[in-house]
Amino acid sequence: MKTIHNINKWSFIITLLLYVTIYLGLLAQIPLGFIQFVLAFSILAHWKKLNNLSKKLIVGYWSLFVLYWITFFILNQNLESMFGLFFFSIIPMSIASYFVYVTYRIKKYQEQIELKPSYCN
Repeated sequence: MKTIHNINKWSFIITLLLYVTIYLGLLAQIPLGFIQFVLAFSILAHWKKLNNLSKKLIVGYWSLFVLYWITFFILNQNLESMFGLFFFSIIPMSIASYFVYVTYRIKKYQEQIELKPSYCN
């Protein structure tokens, strides 16, 4: 889980840095979204190893992800310039930052389990 968090964190940071030029930041969201989608599926593969908080966080991420894409396909034809900027940059980056938090919490939980003495299991 540490690797998942590091990949997620650094791809998010790179995307933020590319927002120095707005155009490159918007383009960088595409690979960031793909990376996070793949990472979220890999976390689902370890579902039984997650604690309840981690499960709630990952379900929250998937709910935001699905809600965003449903809204995207419904409103795609009617996006005005100001709302379009909000919808294509701020909302996806907010969801991405939430996923960075999710992977951080999962990583911290995994580290706590590893640090427990064997007699506590």
